[in-house]
Amino acid sequence: MEKYKNLTITETNGLDCLIVNTRRFGDARGFFESVTKAEQKHLGFKEFHQFSDSMSGKGILRGLHYQEDPYCQAKMVRCVRGKVVDIVRDVRKDSPTFGETVAVELTPENGTFLYVPRGYAHAYLALEDDSLFEYFVDNEYNTRKEGGISYKDPEMVVNLYTRKNDEEEYTSEKLSIYDLLEKYGIDKPLISPKDEERKPLSETEVNFARTPRKYLVTGVKGQLGYDIVKELRARGETDILALDRDEMDITDKDQVMSIVEAYKPDVIFHCAAWTSVDKAEEEKEACENVNVTGTRNIVDASIKVGAKIVYMSTDYVFDGKKEGYYTEDDKANPQSVYGETKYAGEEEVRRNPNHFITRISWVFGINGNNFVKTMIKLSQKYKELSVVNDQIGSPTYTVDLSKLLVEMAHTDKYGTYNATNTGYCTWAEFAERIFEKYGVEVKVNHVSTDEYYKDKPHATRPENSKFTWTKLEENGFALMPEWDDALGRYIEEFNESTEGKLLALKRGNNE
Repeated sequence: MEKYKNLTITETNGLDCLIVNTRRFGDARGFFESVTKAEQKHLGFKEFHQFSDSMSGKGILRGLHYQEDPYCQAKMVRCVRGKVVDIVRDVRKDSPTFGETVAVELTPENGTFLYVPRGYAHAYLALEDDSLFEYFVDNEYNTRKEGGISYKDPEMVVNLYTRKNDEEEYTSEKLSIYDLLEKYGIDKPLISPKDEERKPLSETEVNFARTPRKYLVTGVKGQLGYDIVKELRARGETDILALDRDEMDITDKDQVMSIVEAYKPDVIFHCAAWTSVDKAEEEKEACENVNVTGTRNIVDASIKVGAKIVYMSTDYVFDGKKEGYYTEDDKANPQSVYGETKYAGEEEVRRNPNHFITRISWVFGINGNNFVKTMIKLSQKYKELSVVNDQIGSPTYTVDLSKLLVEMAHTDKYGTYNATNTGYCTWAEFAERIFEKYGVEVKVNHVSTDEYYKDKPHATRPENSKFTWTKLEENGFALMPEWDDALGRYIEEFNESTEGKLLALKRGNNE
């Protein structure tokens, strides 16, 4: 038993699963108790994300449930009315207590919390009518990631912990689930149809690990790399090595190999790239060095350490002349140096069997320059702009894309995916929505690509970048939101940023 400030912590037979009692300060009026953010982190809780409660009648059993990574949750749970027995099982494959089950009586009187780590399946059994059960969780709820195991698993042995009267000591006894039910006078628990169909742990595929995963992110100063790191942290990941060119030059094979071998990441998000499309036509060798040689070096290192690799490709791998929609199986036919080098990068990535290639388009994110920021800034100077209207595609918000990529990295559903926000528009239509959502009046003149560039040298751009997203759906990934919805959320994010606030001040002064 360990004390931490106002908490009394009791270890259980399940590693990292802790019985927690708070110190209560009381008098004739009642009592006061609290748990601080620092104390939660001490237990292993990441960041508070959600509070929930659940009402159940006597004999109702909810569980055993979990959420698959990257939405796995740690929980602090307690009973604030009635009485329950909380039941949790360690399903982390690398845990010394894999398969162990812990059960604890929770009542308002004993004031006990159970801290349930990530990687445990969780259930509770209501022992009285109108039992009110509270959850504090550290990750978001995602219905697509729900999972569970059967409470009737014949291999499950329950270690029941009972508090000794008013003392801080606990006794424990080993019971089968049926002995536990009999102990509390419940012949047969009432469970949901979904839980009735759950399988034993030995027949359930679980991929939880106690050892934290390690992530390497290249190009962290770019739009996507920045948001991938934010998304990893939001999901509770902490072992992240995020590098830009100053820390690791991907064109330097020795440096790449040295860093990757020393860190030994489980996943590499390869975001570093040459993205200046027109400049690539003038500096082909430099572009190839980054997008092909640099990617080759990252792939070689990923294979050496056994890491998955997530690579961002582009709609420029297609010529844009197809009528209809591009699938992942359509033949690549890049028409620019940028497109050629990104497709060559794809071929390098395919040497690692554990790869995800995502073809993205028209990317915008808060950390860097993009079309949306450019339009907003131009709106401060001009009330009329000419924008291309003969190219069509799907604007893609790096916040939404990052959620998808992090989820992908927790699976083995390898391959090539079209990965953009849904819906389509032309650049001119995109610009009009930007001005509308930002709240400025700018006339957009719709012009052709030839008219826009006139006699200026430029890379050939695909006219049609309309993708299908069937492969995402077939593999159980949720489609990203509509681009128009994403644009609205981006502008809210931009307005809250320092850059956005300064621009708003300037805009106000001009008005």
